[in-house]
Amino acid sequence: MKSNALSRMQREGSPSTADKLARLLLVVFFMCSLLAASASAAPFVYVVTLSQQFGTVDLANGQFTPIGSPTPDGTSNLVWWNGSLLSLATTGANAGYLVRINPATGNETVLRAITYNGQPLGFNGFDLAKVNGGLYVTDFSNNLYAVDFATGNARLVGRNGGTTGLRPDPNIPFTFNSDGTFNLCDEGLYGFEGKLYATFDSYAIDPTQTPPTRAHEYMSPYLWQIDPRTGAATFIANTDWQLSAIVAVNGKFYAFEAVLDAFDFDHGVPIAHAELVTLDLRTGKTSKVADVVSNQGPIFGAAPVR
Repeated sequence: MKSNALSRMQREGSPSTADKLARLLLVVFFMCSLLAASASAAPFVYVVTLSQQFGTVDLANGQFTPIGSPTPDGTSNLVWWNGSLLSLATTGANAGYLVRINPATGNETVLRAITYNGQPLGFNGFDLAKVNGGLYVTDFSNNLYAVDFATGNARLVGRNGGTTGLRPDPNIPFTFNSDGTFNLCDEGLYGFEGKLYATFDSYAIDPTQTPPTRAHEYMSPYLWQIDPRTGAATFIANTDWQLSAIVAVNGKFYAFEAVLDAFDFDHGVPIAHAELVTLDLRTGKTSKVADVVSNQGPIFGAAPVR
């Protein structure tokens, strides 16, 4: 009976057991390929760059996509606030102002000045972060301020006049020293799981070298955890030099490293590109993902795309 049924199936063109198995294996292989592609896909983040270009970076491969025209002001960091994307203007006519970035067009809207004791924070405003529903900024002395979004009024956090434990930058960034070296510093600041995390370094480069080399290392790069209630910083680990922005996406931390390429003596600024790395919050160790392309210079802030 079995042989008769098999003969009938073959005469009628029914698929053999081998054909069925081959098709099943093909379907399984196709589904595994889809799952692998899905698992390897990474999200995107909005970023702001030294060239004042807003855009997105694909965290899988570092691909940068510009959105709109460059903003009128240089900005530092990006945070989501009640559905809007906020940043801190750090250069230009509105330095020290909170600004809103339209994620669809890249347009900048100036909101209000951040003030402390009635005086504008101005160019002393360094970085912006959000944690526990509050806005915070740092200055070049690494003091921590809580900012009232409605008024722009800032108050020093904690009982120690905003002192976090991070040392102040000993030099004014983007200035030359008597020996011809050029001062720079880097900071990343981001709120995650109720704490602020910060990276900071300070150094001077020899601009006559290509690429420029660090001639003086004033403050080694450290990773810190900051309590937003007290302002107290806890040292976590050493990390890489020149981390200019950090961001958390789906519980995973990334950083952008400013890699020096040359020095533009006509404009008195270093030329650099950004490198995307993962950052381990326990050890400070990084692992390169990709160089950010196309190159818009160092990245000074990032926030997850929603």
